[in-house]
Amino acid sequence: MSNDAVAEITARIRAEPGMKEKAAIAGLAHVPVTEDGIEKSCENCIYFLPHQLWCDLPELNIPVDADWYCILWRV
Repeated sequence: MSNDAVAEITARIRAEPGMKEKAAIAGLAHVPVTEDGIEKSCENCIYFLPHQLWCDLPELNIPVDADWYCILWRV
């Protein structure tokens, strides 16, 4: 995903007050996604806090499950 696309998505997330709206914009899915042989689940994302089951991405900052996925996933 390009930097411009990420910037657009994060700007839209920042503008939304509700968790459901933020999750929808982030493309949060209740299934892990594999791309190029890499499982892009929340559990493998740098923003995932495993003991709290929380996404610490500043724009998102919502509860998540380890096997979920969003389009802002990062290693």
